[in-house]
Amino acid sequence: MRELSRALPAYAYGDPARIIEAQQIREGGCGLCVRSETVFGVSVCLSNLKFPACRGDSKKGHKLTPKAGG
Repeated sequence: MRELSRALPAYAYGDPARIIEAQQIREGGCGLCVRSETVFGVSVCLSNLKFPACRGDSKKGHKLTPKAGG
């Protein structure tokens, strides 16, 4: 039987501050974006995009609020 690798995933070898920042953005999702509105306690994108795919759109995509560091 093959022994399981004890190596860390590839993302874990980067800058710790960037890793933590990326995790916090993923956890916050649309709620951290300037282009979202909260309706009945749920964040809704005004650009009609879904997180995290919206991060790839440079014009209408994810943009952090000033409170979240944007």
